[in-house]
Amino acid sequence: MKVFSKWYLIIIFIIILILEIFIFTRFLYNDLKVSSKMASTFLTNLMNSEFFVVTKLDEHFYDSNLGQDFSKILKEGPNEYLEGIYYSVKSLKYVKKVEDGYLLYEIPETVLNMPQKSGKIYMVVYNNKIVYSNEKTLIGSALNKKGFLTESSDTIFGYKVIVMLELSRFFMYILLFFTPIILIFVLLMYIILHNQRYYNNLLISVETLSESLKQVYNDIKNGKEINFCTYEMKNVEMKKLQLILYDIIQEIKDVYKEYAKTIEDLDLKMMELEEINKALMERDIQLISVLAEAVEIKDSATGNHSKKVAEIALKIAEELGVKDSEELEAIKYGAILHDIGKIGIPESILNKPGKLTPEEFELMKKHTIFGEKIISTIPGWNLVADIIRHHHENWDGSGYPDGLKNGEISLRAQIVSISDVFIALIEDRPYRKAMTIDEALDVIKSMVNKKFSEKIYNAFLRAFHKLNDFVD
Repeated sequence: MKVFSKWYLIIIFIIILILEIFIFTRFLYNDLKVSSKMASTFLTNLMNSEFFVVTKLDEHFYDSNLGQDFSKILKEGPNEYLEGIYYSVKSLKYVKKVEDGYLLYEIPETVLNMPQKSGKIYMVVYNNKIVYSNEKTLIGSALNKKGFLTESSDTIFGYKVIVMLELSRFFMYILLFFTPIILIFVLLMYIILHNQRYYNNLLISVETLSESLKQVYNDIKNGKEINFCTYEMKNVEMKKLQLILYDIIQEIKDVYKEYAKTIEDLDLKMMELEEINKALMERDIQLISVLAEAVEIKDSATGNHSKKVAEIALKIAEELGVKDSEELEAIKYGAILHDIGKIGIPESILNKPGKLTPEEFELMKKHTIFGEKIISTIPGWNLVADIIRHHHENWDGSGYPDGLKNGEISLRAQIVSISDVFIALIEDRPYRKAMTIDEALDVIKSMVNKKFSEKIYNAFLRAFHKLNDFVD
């Protein structure tokens, strides 16, 4: 009976030990994995925000705002250079390629502000170099090797976020999780060797504790609130052990509360970023309205020309199956602002009743370049700038300013181009009277494979038949 009791209790002890090890490892790695994912998502959202675009560099990494050449310290994509350029503190830098240069994203370390005193070390790594960490002494050092209690998560911008458990926190967890096992083992061996008469009560107590621990494990696994039930026990030692386990579980619950607070803080930061993005969008819309009104005041002959161009252009885009929200937004604002460059053209040329001289026409052609220069100052509007520069390009390459042809002309610029020509034909101009709808359609048809592709022309016809009643 004694041999049987001894082995029976040892088997129970081994089961509890295995369960504790499983809970311990699952708890640590799940926690690190969640932390790395959250930090990676937070960094990605910051990088996606146009709020952190500090300047535009030309193709040789020259910053006209600061008058400095950054080609020796910056490159396209993520960068290792730590010192702030537009900030007085260290910062993360990402260089994004655009059509006519690069956009420099700079995020100061004060914005990153990874959780402090959490028992975990957060590191943002690029090219095996630590470019940010909540442990400031690590910033700028090489990542020699990762510890065995680490988890990492990659961002779409080339940075890797690594979360490592501090050694002191690891030993605290060891103490919290395995002290009960040692106590149980010592207690069980004492009972087996010196006090067999307590065997039955002890067995019941162990089974009860096992059930409580299993319930705790299920709560952790299912993400529920941890509940550790206590029971009345006849065995004094097991009663003490139960109280110790209760205190340990309470410590674990406090740790989970810290995680919940961290998640809440991250949510607040995300809400702040959304408010910033909303404010920037409202500012851009106000700027659009002012610019569009300036064009109409400057060119008295066009009136509501741009609004009509935008209306038919969006309908053509729909006929062509354009679904991308960024493309549709670029077509809308590109159509409204396609002649914004006319702000730089003298009114004597804009409103001249007769034919322009060659010199005057060359100056008029520059309104596409003037317009692109104005719009390029708005971060993230490179697609709109493309439309403004190329809405006078021709399918056969005879257009201006770059002489593009065929597929070299973006679809968005082609859509605005045919819309602009049609609306111009049916409007009065200083040098001619407005054409009738039929006359204008004949002219458009004669330009197929010269100024427009057949694909764009057919889409225009479909759009026109659905919108022909919008013309005053």
